[in-house]
Parts: sequence; structure tokens; C-alpha cells
Amino acid sequence: MPQTLPREKRLRRAKQWIGQYNGEHIVKAYKKRFSVDQLCAMAELKMLGVDLDPDYVERATAAEMIRREQLAEKKREREEQERISKHADQSDQFFYIAGYTSGGAPYGVTWEEMGLEPWEELE
Repeated sequence: MPQTLPREKRLRRAKQWIGQYNGEHIVKAYKKRFSVDQLCAMAELKMLGVDLDPDYVERATAAEMIRREQLAEKKREREEQERISKHADQSDQFFYIAGYTSGGAPYGVTWEEMGLEPWEELE
């Protein structure tokens, strides 16, 4: 992925680019040309004096926010799976220790054998 220019340089180059641009999807072209996301492209085009349809801006902003939420959710799920897989080989040891320290249960008794769920809150 290409490097993103600092905003000041990008805006200077964008002024020249807008003067030469004659296509109809200016936000999409700006995004591709300057390697920025859609919200940044719309904000910078507005700063440069380009009039965008308010309905388009509203729809595009809502879609981008949904996309960002989905990406954040995927990242949380991936991190949770990594955390679980990182400690997967230690789970049996945890159950044995829990059985040993559970107040009188014989060593080696697991949570399931005691009728408890290992991850639920104790009352």
C-alpha cells in the first residue's frame, strides 16, 4: 500500500489535481490517488471547495462507520481467539489446580466434575 502524504502536502497537490480532474466520481478518485479513506477524502474535498451531494455524504459516512465497526469486531474476535489458543494447552492444568484448591475436593477433580462452569462468576 502506498504511503500517505502528510495532509499539508496532500492538500497542495490536490488543488492541482482537482483543476485537472474531469471525471464524475471525484471522492473515489481522490481516495485512490491520495491513499486515504472515504471520510478523509470527503473532508479534504470539502476543504478544497468541492461541493458534494449532502445525501451522498450522509450515506457514505453511515456506510464507513458500519465498516469500521465490523472491522473492530473482527479484530476483537481475532484477539480473543489468539488469547484462547495461546493458553489452550494450560487449561487442564488450571482445572487440576482449581480442584486441588477448591476447599476439600480431591486433587485432580475438574470444574465439570464438581458441577461448576469454569468461566462463570462465583456467587
